[in-house]
Amino acid sequence: MNSENKSGLLAGLDGPEDLRRLPDEQMKPLCQEIRRFLVGQVTRTGGHLASNLGVVELSVALHRVFNTPADRVIWDVGHQSYVHKLLTGRRERFDTLRTPGGLSGFTRRQESEYDPFGAGHSSTSVSAALGFAEADRLRGSDAYTVAVVGDGAFSGGMIYEALNNCRSDLNLVIVLNENEMSIAPTGGRMAGYLSRIRTSKRYRHWKVHTRGFLRRIPLIGKPLYRRVKRIKRFFKNQLYHSNYFEELGLYYIGPVDGNDYPLMERALRAAREKGGSVLVHIKTQKGKGYDPAEVHPDTYHNVSAQKAGDSFHRQMGAMLTRLGEQDPAIVAVTAAMGQGTGLDTFGAAFPERYFDVGIAEEHALTFSAGLAAAGLKPFCAIYSTFLQRGYDNILHDIALQNLPVRLLIDRAGLAVADGSTHHGIFDVAFLSHIPGISLYQPVSYAALQAMLGHLTEASSPCAVRYPNEAEKQAVIRHFYPDGDPADYAPRADYEDPAELDALMITYGSITARVLEAQTELKKQGVRCGVILIQQLCPYDRTVHRLLGFLRAALPVVFVEEGIYEGGAGMIVGDLLRQLHPSLVRRYRVLALHDFVSPEKPVDDLYAYCGLDAAGIRDAVLNLLGGKS
Repeated sequence: MNSENKSGLLAGLDGPEDLRRLPDEQMKPLCQEIRRFLVGQVTRTGGHLASNLGVVELSVALHRVFNTPADRVIWDVGHQSYVHKLLTGRRERFDTLRTPGGLSGFTRRQESEYDPFGAGHSSTSVSAALGFAEADRLRGSDAYTVAVVGDGAFSGGMIYEALNNCRSDLNLVIVLNENEMSIAPTGGRMAGYLSRIRTSKRYRHWKVHTRGFLRRIPLIGKPLYRRVKRIKRFFKNQLYHSNYFEELGLYYIGPVDGNDYPLMERALRAAREKGGSVLVHIKTQKGKGYDPAEVHPDTYHNVSAQKAGDSFHRQMGAMLTRLGEQDPAIVAVTAAMGQGTGLDTFGAAFPERYFDVGIAEEHALTFSAGLAAAGLKPFCAIYSTFLQRGYDNILHDIALQNLPVRLLIDRAGLAVADGSTHHGIFDVAFLSHIPGISLYQPVSYAALQAMLGHLTEASSPCAVRYPNEAEKQAVIRHFYPDGDPADYAPRADYEDPAELDALMITYGSITARVLEAQTELKKQGVRCGVILIQQLCPYDRTVHRLLGFLRAALPVVFVEEGIYEGGAGMIVGDLLRQLHPSLVRRYRVLALHDFVSPEKPVDDLYAYCGLDAAGIRDAVLNLLGGKS
């Protein structure tokens, strides 16, 4: 347990009620203590550090000003909610942060009544907050709903769709936290001065009384008020270059220094007292209070508990860059994940052919479709979990027109630290049913290189998926004892199927665990072969290649690190039965059946899912009728 848990102001805070009882003068030392706690904890366990250091004052002020949990605070993405968790009774669980079944790195409804809406993906907060606020209006409730949104989320279209539907008479507060992208209409001393005026009670009371006075003047009152309002807007627009939010009917407060606690609390109290829909624009510094994170906020955005090493996405970035040197038609697209997907390497080499469109996966995909239709060769890299947001774009804009967009699907498989919102387990199922698409998953860098070269000349939609890890030498040596060729044909590790008791088919990074299970089965006298496939779609081609290995009626277990319903194992099994019903005597798919979200801490997420070596071994033994 972190020593910061045992003493100081934090030790006496079991919930927001305790926070509200503290005197104002203790807020600054409390914020300093919270920062020390975060640095000590997150650098040890891993997690999002810089963004949480930036919102310490905001988090404290939110729970001081609003009556949580009756008033709700919804955090966009949720990765910056660590301070919120500290202040809402979860301090003692921080040692379990980002572990399966432990404290989530995002907000989660099942975790606390103070998390009214779960998150993990960006740009959803305003839509959800609007839903809560409208429900309160219909019920006659006076509760407030607060949405905290980073400026990066404003590159996502959902934010604007939600703002377009905001009513001015809701108890809704939107906190726009600007910490990277400059979207402020003005700055400096004038902005601070105007902000202080607009957050003062005197200003708000003067504004209300003036409006009432003008409107009560007989005959000319209302026209006069409208004229004064137009004049005010004209001069304000000259200063601010117009205010987008007020044009949408939101009362605007800001910009406010979000790392100045007294100003932060005063702005939120002004928003609450104003009533109606209010946008509070704050500016914070990522990594505030921790020098390394202040200097390098990107590096400390998501701190890993393990040292970074080689990985498929790093290799992909280097390979695509080399291909780009040979082919000027190759362009790269990503959705705010240039470094995470490895495409930053390509961007550094070819800045004019590299497009980071922000947190806008749908746009990234249809934009890629446009590039392809115009004759270029787009490679669009998106995490598996975020690709889900663009399903219709893949189907309607890419596949229906048979456009050769090359999808690079990063973080395929279970996300042990990030949890259910980030598991890359659905893409095989939803892509497999899209007509005309080709889908690959390499187990080696050589296979990845061969796939990228093939995709360069593709004439239809295609995708390569890979995990956030390095290639496994044990897997490569097992299937390629004479060296790793640059191909991706199915491989079998046996010669005569008549000598086998059972067979396993698999693909991707789970192959390493399948081989461990094979070793354990051998110790128990079970001769089990393994077939590795590295191309899934088109499935008919894959299955016809498998038939060359399946020359005997063997019990078959298909193992995949993906969802069962509609997954590769289900499709392959159905095709095998249709083509040769007598060939597969017993067939079982070992896969995932839900979002995989343990309620209690587990030591091994793969064991919890039955996808560790022991679970795979037991699946084969059960199919054989033996006992595990």
